[in-house]
Amino acid sequence: MFELYTGSGASLFITIVAVIIGFAAALGYVDFMKTKKEEKKD
Repeated sequence: MFELYTGSGASLFITIVAVIIGFAAALGYVDFMKTKKEEKKD
């Protein structure tokens, strides 16, 4: 799939977007777990 875009810079763009989405998802997940733990304490 990515081979088609190589050279046009689109594969780099797709990779950057994927990393940003993954990072945002990871941050959201960590925040969700923190909230869960705090709720258990109370």
